[in-house]
Amino acid sequence: MTEQHGLRLTIDTDAIDWIQRHGGIVTLRQSPRHGCCGGTAMLPVAEARTPATRDDWIVRDIDGVTAYIDRHLDALADALTIRAEGFRQWRRLFVETTGTQT
Repeated sequence: MTEQHGLRLTIDTDAIDWIQRHGGIVTLRQSPRHGCCGGTAMLPVAEARTPATRDDWIVRDIDGVTAYIDRHLDALADALTIRAEGFRQWRRLFVETTGTQT
């Protein structure tokens, strides 16, 4: 596991292995989730891809993984951990909030 300064981003060793096998790049961004009664929450998601426009992202190297981080998420989040879950070809990345968000 590696921890960075600013947004405290940690990538789990299983997630690092998974990302390395899928190109070595991860994009961390906010994604809207709409509730059934009209509410919306922005949740962090991690995807093994390069963002369409690279200029608006914070870029960090974490244990050989290039992480593109949404600037809004970097400003709001305290601590996040990217993990891999599932098995074989059904593995996917997920983001765990390990601190408080404002």
